[in-house]
Amino acid sequence: MAPTVYWTPPMRTVPSSMDDLEHAVAPSAKPVPTPESVPDVTPSLCLSLIEFKDMLRQFRAIDDGVTLRLNRAFAQSRDLGSSSPPSLLQRHDKSFSSSSAADLGRSTYAVVSETMCESIWSELALLWKRREDTIRYCIDINAQTQQQRNAAPLSQDDRLDLDRAKASPIETSGVSLSRGESTADFTTRQLRNELSIEAIVRRRSLDAFKSRCRLFKPSFKSSLTDSERELAFWEGR
Repeated sequence: MAPTVYWTPPMRTVPSSMDDLEHAVAPSAKPVPTPESVPDVTPSLCLSLIEFKDMLRQFRAIDDGVTLRLNRAFAQSRDLGSSSPPSLLQRHDKSFSSSSAADLGRSTYAVVSETMCESIWSELALLWKRREDTIRYCIDINAQTQQQRNAAPLSQDDRLDLDRAKASPIETSGVSLSRGESTADFTTRQLRNELSIEAIVRRRSLDAFKSRCRLFKPSFKSSLTDSERELAFWEGR
Protein backbone atom coordinates (compact mmCIF):
# COMPACT_ATOMS: atom_id res chain seq x y z
CA MET A 1 0.00 0.00 0.00
CA ALA A 2 1.46 3.32 -1.01
CA PRO A 3 2.15 5.72 1.85
CA THR A 4 -0.26 8.58 2.27
CA VAL A 5 1.17 11.86 1.12
CA TYR A 6 -0.11 15.00 2.81
CA TRP A 7 -0.02 18.24 0.88
CA THR A 8 1.60 21.09 2.78
CA PRO A 9 0.60 24.57 1.65
CA PRO A 10 3.49 26.94 0.96
CA MET A 11 4.35 29.54 3.61
CA ARG A 12 3.07 33.01 2.87
CA THR A 13 5.72 35.66 2.57
CA VAL A 14 3.22 38.51 2.68
CA PRO A 15 0.38 38.63 5.23
CA SER A 16 -3.04 38.30 3.65
CA SER A 17 -4.70 40.54 6.20
CA MET A 18 -3.90 43.03 8.94
CA ASP A 19 -4.65 40.40 11.61
CA ASP A 20 -1.82 38.20 10.31
CA LEU A 21 0.86 40.85 10.75
CA GLU A 22 1.66 39.92 14.35
CA HIS A 23 2.41 36.33 13.37
CA ALA A 24 4.58 37.35 10.43
CA VAL A 25 7.19 39.20 12.50
CA ALA A 26 10.71 38.04 11.72
CA PRO A 27 11.79 35.25 14.13
CA SER A 28 15.22 36.87 14.54
CA ALA A 29 13.69 39.18 17.15
CA LYS A 30 13.55 37.37 20.48
CA PRO A 31 11.49 38.60 23.45
CA VAL A 32 13.35 39.46 26.64
CA PRO A 33 12.64 37.39 29.79
CA THR A 34 10.70 39.34 32.40
CA PRO A 35 10.31 38.81 36.17
CA GLU A 36 7.35 36.77 37.40
CA SER A 37 5.44 39.89 38.43
CA VAL A 38 5.68 41.39 34.92
CA PRO A 39 3.64 40.21 31.90
CA ASP A 40 5.52 38.31 29.21
CA VAL A 41 6.64 40.46 26.30
CA THR A 42 5.05 39.41 23.01
CA PRO A 43 4.64 41.07 19.61
CA SER A 44 0.98 41.58 20.49
CA LEU A 45 1.91 43.48 23.66
CA CYS A 46 4.44 45.59 21.75
CA LEU A 47 1.77 46.62 19.25
CA SER A 48 -0.61 47.76 22.00
CA LEU A 49 0.71 51.02 23.41
CA ILE A 50 -1.48 50.86 26.51
CA GLU A 51 -0.43 47.29 27.36
CA PHE A 52 3.20 48.13 26.66
CA LYS A 53 3.19 51.13 29.01
CA ASP A 54 1.43 49.13 31.73
CA MET A 55 4.04 46.38 31.43
CA LEU A 56 6.85 48.95 31.78
CA ARG A 57 5.16 50.47 34.83
CA GLN A 58 5.18 47.08 36.55
CA PHE A 59 8.74 46.41 35.39
CA ARG A 60 10.01 49.73 36.77
CA ALA A 61 8.23 49.24 40.08
CA ILE A 62 10.70 46.44 40.82
CA ASP A 63 13.45 49.07 41.17
CA ASP A 64 11.54 50.54 44.11
CA GLY A 65 11.44 47.15 45.82
CA VAL A 66 15.17 46.67 45.37
CA THR A 67 16.06 50.11 46.75
CA LEU A 68 13.65 49.54 49.64
CA ARG A 69 15.61 46.44 50.64
CA LEU A 70 18.79 48.48 50.42
CA ASN A 71 17.35 51.20 52.67
CA ARG A 72 16.28 48.62 55.23
CA ALA A 73 19.76 47.11 55.28
CA PHE A 74 21.23 50.59 55.76
CA ALA A 75 18.83 51.31 58.64
CA GLN A 76 19.71 48.02 60.35
CA SER A 77 23.40 48.77 59.95
CA ARG A 78 22.88 52.22 61.48
CA ASP A 79 21.01 50.78 64.47
CA LEU A 80 23.81 48.27 65.08
CA GLY A 81 26.60 50.80 64.55
CA SER A 82 29.15 51.80 67.16
CA SER A 83 28.01 54.48 69.61
CA SER A 84 31.47 55.94 70.22
CA PRO A 85 32.78 58.93 68.24
CA PRO A 86 35.37 58.18 65.54
CA SER A 87 38.05 60.40 67.09
CA LEU A 88 39.28 60.33 70.70
CA LEU A 89 40.01 64.05 70.44
CA GLN A 90 36.28 64.68 70.33
CA ARG A 91 35.97 63.33 73.86
CA HIS A 92 37.77 66.45 75.09
CA ASP A 93 35.47 68.79 73.18
CA LYS A 94 33.36 70.87 75.59
CA SER A 95 30.31 70.31 73.42
CA PHE A 96 30.74 66.53 73.53
CA SER A 97 28.01 64.53 75.28
CA SER A 98 27.10 60.86 75.46
CA SER A 99 23.89 61.45 73.53
CA SER A 100 25.69 63.20 70.68
CA ALA A 101 28.26 60.40 70.67
CA ALA A 102 25.53 57.83 70.15
CA ASP A 103 24.05 59.78 67.27
CA LEU A 104 27.46 60.39 65.73
CA GLY A 105 28.46 56.77 66.04
CA ARG A 106 25.33 55.39 64.44
CA SER A 107 25.33 57.83 61.53
CA THR A 108 29.09 57.61 60.94
CA TYR A 109 29.45 53.85 60.98
CA ALA A 110 26.24 52.87 59.21
CA VAL A 111 27.25 50.94 56.13
CA VAL A 112 25.72 48.25 53.95
CA SER A 113 27.89 45.16 53.60
CA GLU A 114 30.01 44.76 50.49
CA THR A 115 28.31 41.45 49.74
CA MET A 116 24.85 42.97 49.80
CA CYS A 117 25.92 45.98 47.73
CA GLU A 118 27.34 43.64 45.11
CA SER A 119 24.18 41.53 45.10
CA ILE A 120 21.89 44.57 44.83
CA TRP A 121 24.01 46.09 42.07
CA SER A 122 23.93 42.88 40.02
CA GLU A 123 20.16 42.76 40.42
CA LEU A 124 19.71 46.39 39.36
CA ALA A 125 22.08 46.10 36.39
CA LEU A 126 20.21 43.04 35.13
CA LEU A 127 16.84 44.77 35.55
CA TRP A 128 18.07 47.81 33.62
CA LYS A 129 19.52 45.69 30.84
CA ARG A 130 16.32 43.68 30.42
CA ARG A 131 14.10 46.75 30.48
CA GLU A 132 16.16 48.56 27.89
CA ASP A 133 16.31 45.42 25.74
CA THR A 134 12.54 45.05 26.09
CA ILE A 135 11.95 48.60 24.84
CA ARG A 136 14.31 48.09 21.90
CA TYR A 137 12.67 44.75 21.11
CA CYS A 138 9.26 46.41 20.90
CA ILE A 139 10.68 49.21 18.76
CA ASP A 140 12.00 46.56 16.34
CA ILE A 141 8.69 44.67 16.36
CA ASN A 142 6.82 47.87 15.56
CA ALA A 143 9.22 48.71 12.71
CA GLN A 144 9.01 45.20 11.22
CA THR A 145 5.24 45.20 11.46
CA GLN A 146 5.00 48.53 9.69
CA GLN A 147 7.26 47.29 6.90
CA GLN A 148 5.10 44.21 6.41
CA ARG A 149 1.92 46.26 6.56
CA ASN A 150 3.24 48.57 3.85
CA ALA A 151 4.21 45.59 1.68
CA ALA A 152 0.93 43.73 2.16
CA PRO A 153 -1.85 44.20 -0.42
CA LEU A 154 -4.91 45.64 1.30
CA SER A 155 -8.20 43.83 0.99
CA GLN A 156 -11.49 45.69 0.93
CA ASP A 157 -12.07 44.85 4.61
CA ASP A 158 -8.61 46.15 5.50
CA ARG A 159 -9.32 49.43 3.75
CA LEU A 160 -12.55 49.79 5.69
CA ASP A 161 -10.69 49.09 8.95
CA LEU A 162 -8.14 51.77 8.12
CA ASP A 163 -10.88 54.27 7.32
CA ARG A 164 -12.55 53.54 10.66
CA ALA A 165 -9.23 53.91 12.49
CA LYS A 166 -8.62 57.31 10.91
CA ALA A 167 -12.12 58.46 11.80
CA SER A 168 -12.06 57.27 15.43
CA PRO A 169 -9.97 58.57 18.35
CA ILE A 170 -6.93 56.49 19.25
CA GLU A 171 -6.32 55.27 22.80
CA THR A 172 -2.95 56.77 23.70
CA SER A 173 -3.06 57.09 27.50
CA GLY A 174 -3.66 60.82 27.38
CA VAL A 175 -1.00 61.60 24.75
CA SER A 176 -2.20 63.06 21.46
CA LEU A 177 -0.85 62.75 17.94
CA SER A 178 1.06 65.64 16.43
CA ARG A 179 -0.48 67.34 13.43
CA GLY A 180 0.04 65.25 10.31
CA GLU A 181 1.46 62.33 12.30
CA SER A 182 0.31 58.83 11.39
CA THR A 183 -0.66 56.26 13.99
CA ALA A 184 2.44 54.22 13.16
CA ASP A 185 4.73 57.24 13.55
CA PHE A 186 3.03 58.13 16.82
CA THR A 187 3.57 54.63 18.21
CA THR A 188 7.22 54.66 17.15
CA ARG A 189 7.74 58.05 18.81
CA GLN A 190 6.13 56.88 22.03
CA LEU A 191 8.27 53.74 22.13
CA ARG A 192 11.45 55.74 21.58
CA ASN A 193 10.43 58.21 24.27
CA GLU A 194 10.47 55.33 26.73
CA LEU A 195 14.24 55.05 26.26
CA SER A 196 14.61 58.60 27.60
CA ILE A 197 12.22 57.89 30.46
CA GLU A 198 14.15 54.72 31.23
CA ALA A 199 17.38 56.72 31.58
CA ILE A 200 15.68 58.99 34.14
CA VAL A 201 14.29 56.06 36.14
CA ARG A 202 17.68 54.36 36.05
CA ARG A 203 19.43 57.51 37.28
CA ARG A 204 17.07 57.80 40.23
CA SER A 205 17.76 54.22 41.29
CA LEU A 206 21.50 54.69 40.73
CA ASP A 207 21.60 57.76 43.00
CA ALA A 208 19.76 55.85 45.73
CA PHE A 209 22.19 52.95 45.41
CA LYS A 210 25.34 55.10 45.53
CA SER A 211 24.06 56.98 48.58
CA ARG A 212 23.88 53.69 50.50
CA CYS A 213 26.89 51.88 49.03
CA ARG A 214 29.38 54.75 48.97
CA LEU A 215 32.51 52.59 49.02
CA PHE A 216 31.31 50.00 46.52
CA LYS A 217 32.54 49.85 42.95
CA PRO A 218 31.54 47.10 40.50
CA SER A 219 34.17 44.82 39.03
CA PHE A 220 32.45 45.10 35.63
CA LYS A 221 32.94 41.38 35.08
CA SER A 222 29.35 40.24 35.49
CA SER A 223 28.27 37.36 33.29
CA LEU A 224 24.75 38.82 33.15
CA THR A 225 25.67 42.12 31.48
CA ASP A 226 28.55 43.06 29.20
CA SER A 227 31.22 45.17 30.89
CA GLU A 228 30.85 48.24 28.65
CA ARG A 229 27.13 48.38 29.22
CA GLU A 230 27.51 47.88 32.96
CA LEU A 231 30.08 50.70 33.06
CA ALA A 232 27.63 52.95 31.21
CA PHE A 233 24.96 52.14 33.79
CA TRP A 234 27.40 52.92 36.62
CA GLU A 235 28.32 56.27 35.07
CA GLY A 236 24.67 57.17 34.58
CA ARG A 237 24.75 56.94 30.79
